[in-house]
Amino acid sequence: MKKIEWGKYILIYLAGFLTSFSGVLDSLVKILTLYKEFKKTYIYDSEFLTGNWSTNAEYVINSAELGLLSIQAFDDGSASGEIMSEKICDALPLIWYIKLETESPDFEEFFIDRKFYLKQLQKGRMQTVAVLKLIHEDRKNGAIQFELIGDDTDVLPKRIVLAKNYPQYKSDFKELSNYCAESPKKFWREYYKRQGKKFPESHTKNGVLLPVTS
Repeated sequence: MKKIEWGKYILIYLAGFLTSFSGVLDSLVKILTLYKEFKKTYIYDSEFLTGNWSTNAEYVINSAELGLLSIQAFDDGSASGEIMSEKICDALPLIWYIKLETESPDFEEFFIDRKFYLKQLQKGRMQTVAVLKLIHEDRKNGAIQFELIGDDTDVLPKRIVLAKNYPQYKSDFKELSNYCAESPKKFWREYYKRQGKKFPESHTKNGVLLPVTS
């Protein structure tokens, strides 16, 4: 009889413990959910960052040069995209596929500006050529502003303001793509000129210098 009584008390205790433990788990899940929402609201918003951005002077005040950024942000807050402008293509002419990346943000991004890294393919891997920080997000009007921290290209402006998803993006992208496709050819033409040699026009294809056999 005593064993039955003790068994009953043990079952009651276990039931209470499991209920309490379940409550703790629910609280932890709620805390994690709230933290994710906090990060999305105050640190990053994947949906807002994702899209096509431009410095087109028709839409951005005081825009000195046309620049385009197409970026995809992911659920963890990291983001990756392509950036293009005439000056960037001329400064990095051999491979004008330039990426802008940022890692998944930590809680510290609530207190400091988030960093983005401009990278170019060099020697078989992507290497950082400039660092920017995101200093302002205007989610109401669809605009972001970057400030330059470091720049190995020496062509980026100190501040870059971009507007999102404007009508001229496709035509501007085509215009810049055509310009950037000529950047390698211009580079090699200047290179040969400095060497006192004639640039072999017949040995180029789409602006890329082909191997020349002697």
